[in-house]
Amino acid sequence: MAKEKIERKIAVIFATDVVGYSKHMEADESETIHNLRECEAILTGLFEKHDGRLFNTGGDSFLAEFPSAVSAVECAVDFQSVIKERNASADTSVKLEFRIGINSGDVVKEKDNLLGDGVNIAARLEALAQINGITVSKVIYDYVKGKTKYDFNDLGIQKVKQNEFHAFDLLLDSSQKRKVKKNIPNPKALAVGIVVLFFALSVSLYFLGSNNATIDQAVSTNSEGTPLSSSPVILVYPFENLSASASGENLSTAITESMIASLSRYEGISVLSSSASSEAKSNDLSDTTIKDRYNAQFVVRGSIQTVSDKSRINLQLSDLALNKVVWTDKISFSADEIFEVQDKIGDDILTHLQITAVAGSEVKSWAAKYGNAERLTLHLNARKEWAKFSVEGYENHTAIVSQLEQEMGENSPSLYNIKGWNLFLKKAAGLSKNPEQDNAELIRLSDMDVKENNDVTAYVLKALVEFRVGSKDCELSKAYGQKAIDLGATVDAFVVNGTIWVECGDLAAGTKHFENALRLQPNDSDWFLTRRLVPMYYRQGSIEKIINLVEPNLNAIDLASELLVFYSFAKLEAGEMDQAKAYFEKAKSKGVTAKSLRNLLREDESTKEFIAKLKPLGSID
Repeated sequence: MAKEKIERKIAVIFATDVVGYSKHMEADESETIHNLRECEAILTGLFEKHDGRLFNTGGDSFLAEFPSAVSAVECAVDFQSVIKERNASADTSVKLEFRIGINSGDVVKEKDNLLGDGVNIAARLEALAQINGITVSKVIYDYVKGKTKYDFNDLGIQKVKQNEFHAFDLLLDSSQKRKVKKNIPNPKALAVGIVVLFFALSVSLYFLGSNNATIDQAVSTNSEGTPLSSSPVILVYPFENLSASASGENLSTAITESMIASLSRYEGISVLSSSASSEAKSNDLSDTTIKDRYNAQFVVRGSIQTVSDKSRINLQLSDLALNKVVWTDKISFSADEIFEVQDKIGDDILTHLQITAVAGSEVKSWAAKYGNAERLTLHLNARKEWAKFSVEGYENHTAIVSQLEQEMGENSPSLYNIKGWNLFLKKAAGLSKNPEQDNAELIRLSDMDVKENNDVTAYVLKALVEFRVGSKDCELSKAYGQKAIDLGATVDAFVVNGTIWVECGDLAAGTKHFENALRLQPNDSDWFLTRRLVPMYYRQGSIEKIINLVEPNLNAIDLASELLVFYSFAKLEAGEMDQAKAYFEKAKSKGVTAKSLRNLLREDESTKEFIAKLKPLGSID
């Protein structure tokens, strides 16, 4: 049978979604939906005006194609302008804000839908955009420059997930100008990806932190005991103007808005809107009230004083749970350095927040082991390579380990942990020529790591080594795993414990460990934790939990097709046949197979049983 011809074309793709939609829904579900429908009507009207075609939507996100780059850009500008006016009206009950990304590229036409890199990059550009902003690819910029009246800010080469592209901000006003650094690892830029890297150790491992709180302190649950997946929330309190001039007030406002916009771009943290910031100041809210009203964990405060052409900013970051200031800084600058200073403040706050407040004790432990930021960078890059779980990843990981050995000495106790994980990866990649010898060395390294370092990372490694290549005793492995949690309730500790408990036959306890990991790493961008949890929920008959876990991510372009199948099944069980069929077909279009489902369920019989239950929706090859 001949393969169906794939229809391709070049298209201009417009991607947008609502900023902080889930938080709006939590605050007032009915009004949020009402206001979203009004915004959707505005958007579709503008699509029609500018000859655009809406081809995909899901809740708060919209994808459209346009006949030209100019028409897409004009539509985006019109939409952001209308939304700005709408939000300024006292009649608007829920003030929704949007990000927009625009790209032109090769796409695959599938009925009325469009797929492919052209769409993916538009979505990545949207994620990169500022709140109320528009970010375009270089190809769009090249098309429209000289054909529109708008100014653009060159952001340089950006890398978001697997996509690398040259990006430009369309400047609706001068306050939107920002300087975004290229994604090249360096000590200052570490913070941007540190939470994801912190999680990467566990990705794709079939053998397969955060703070020193107890598990009860670190993990909050709802009434059913399911962890609440929310990112750390930060409020930027309006900067205080210590100057007598009006220009000082304008500068303090600009700095405040810049911080909100800058920090909002980063995954892993949630930044409260400028309206919340203004409300906190106008009502002179205390830290306790801010914590309770907004569910905030951190507050950034600052003041600015200008004398002649020189200004000084005083900064402080408060941890509301600890009820204390955890970081302070002072920055002096001249008028022509304002944008660089805004960038530096954002970097400094994010670095401290991510490393000290969010990633916490484990990253600080790594920093102490390696002695300087450059070696810590190498370590984090090694974890990224390890997470590829491939021969290439092993080779790159090995090269970094060798570099660290040259700098720190082959017998440095600080390297026991990373060398142990290197051996694990070697075995997983099928490159071990002498498994018994490698197993013995792995046991030795894990024992020495515990003896010399006695920290959470050492016991995470020890628990897994004991379970896979040591005694393989469930109770002893669990004991080492619990020791890791006692030393630091980290993502890695919970993942390893979850793996051990599940494979030792306690599905409920293992599920709880993975739920705890998801609570600490809610931005499961690699879908590792979600992919582990959903089959567990299926095996336990927890249909509602499958829906609650997958549904917020239905619009994610890189959401695994297998997860869509489980979601389809859950909707089938809930009696929502139309939705079940729609997402089942979407899963098939994304290439789901019986083999990929088996990789999640890990049992042939369970997989056959599951596929049989899907018969009302169709067949899976």
